[in-house]
Formats: sequence, C-alpha cells, structure tokens
Amino acid sequence: MTLGFCSYSALDRPLAAAARLAAAAGLDGLEVTAHPPHLDPADGVAAARAAGRAVRAAGVPVLAYGSYLGRFGQVTQADAERAAAIAAALETRLLRVWAEPTPDGSGDAAATVALLRCACDAAAADGITVVVERHLGSFADTPARIARLLDAVDRANCALNYQVLDFLPADAAAAQAADTAALVGAARYFHLKNYQANGDGPLMPGGSLEHGVLDYRAILAAAHATGYRGPFTIEFLAADARPVEEKLAADAAFVRAVLDGLA
Repeated sequence: MTLGFCSYSALDRPLAAAARLAAAAGLDGLEVTAHPPHLDPADGVAAARAAGRAVRAAGVPVLAYGSYLGRFGQVTQADAERAAAIAAALETRLLRVWAEPTPDGSGDAAATVALLRCACDAAAADGITVVVERHLGSFADTPARIARLLDAVDRANCALNYQVLDFLPADAAAAQAADTAALVGAARYFHLKNYQANGDGPLMPGGSLEHGVLDYRAILAAAHATGYRGPFTIEFLAADARPVEEKLAADAAFVRAVLDGLA
C-alpha cells in the first residue's frame, strides 16, 4: 500500500521541506502541487525537473503531479502538453487534472473531453496516467457523469482521482462507504480528507481522518473490499492548532493501522 502526502497542505514551507515532512512521517511519496511556492507550471520543464530532484533528495519520490489543467484558464492543447511534460520531468506516473465545465455554462463536455484526450495522448509515451479529480459541479462528480466522461475520453491511461465529494449535506455522511465502493473501480488514485460538522449546513473541510464526520474505517474497508490497491494520498489536514507535523503523523498512523488490519 502506497501512502502519500499532498504538498498543498504544506504551502507554508518550500517544496523540499514539504517532502522532508512526508519522509519524517514515514510516507511513501509526495504529490507536488502546481501552486507557488512549490511549483509554477509557467516556469517550465527545467524548473519541474529541479523540483523533482529536490523532492527525491529529501527522501521521497514524486507520487503525483497535482496540476490545474482544466481550471483557471488552462484549457488549451499547449496547456495539456505542458502538464504532461512537467509530470514526466517530475518523474511521476500520475497527472492529476480537472474536468470543469466551460465558462459559457453550456454543460457541453466536448471541450473537456478533447482536453483530457490531449493530456492522455501527450502523457502516454512516458507511462503516465491522467487522473480526473472528483469535484462538485464538474463533469466528474456523480457516478453517472463520471462514467460518461471516462467513456467519452476513451483512453486506457485516463482514470478517476477518487475522493469523497465536497460540500456534502450532513445526512449523506453515512453513505460515503457505499459511494466509495461504487466508484473506486474507476480510480487509480485516491485522495483522503475528512470534514467537520457545520450545523444544518453542508459539511466543511478540516476534520482529522480518524475523528472527522466521515467514517474512514468504513471508507477504507470499502475501497479494499472492492479491490482498490492504488496509491492513497492525504490531501488536507485537520483545522486545529496542532503543528502540521503532528497532524500528518496522526493521520498517517491511522490510515496505516486501518489498512494493515484489512490486509
């Protein structure tokens, strides 16, 4: 079982320090986020190659490249080819992307499908899988839309980046193990994050994996029972006053204990 850490949760420090944080917690890799100060895609392939070397020198491999392809205006063929080249320069085999609707609000997925096909084709020669992150309001949110999107892209190196859907109503928490079981077969990457209660409103980020609203024992058991054996990455940490090091170590120990018990 591969367990990683997303550098987005350590943007308060340089990328190499985020990698050292992952290594100190006994993790197996770092997802490098396309967000300064960690990596700016505009800096190009040479900067990405240096970033990958810095992560490995700190003691862990680059598990994934967390790009924003498909978001923030990064929607052209050149953007897709650049994202694939950066993933290759980082020496990772997972390129995380988005499946956002076009700004015109038409609901037509054709442009998104074309962008994902371009990314997959550009990444294929380097053995890179393009994983589409699940988000509310995207073409990768509900099971039906995820299935339609992956079928339309029709590339062997395109898969889902599974995560529990954001902004869930509180009464949906108990259904998330079943959601995992239904969708994880389409996934080759799995983000871990938990939520806090928000009164009668939607669940909010900031719960620890062990003690948040979602039952991650049940979610991880569902993933295991369904046959998922890909990487897990801790994406967001608890929103409390503990040091990042302590929060990450606690989450990592909890996940490893649960998965070891399922082996």
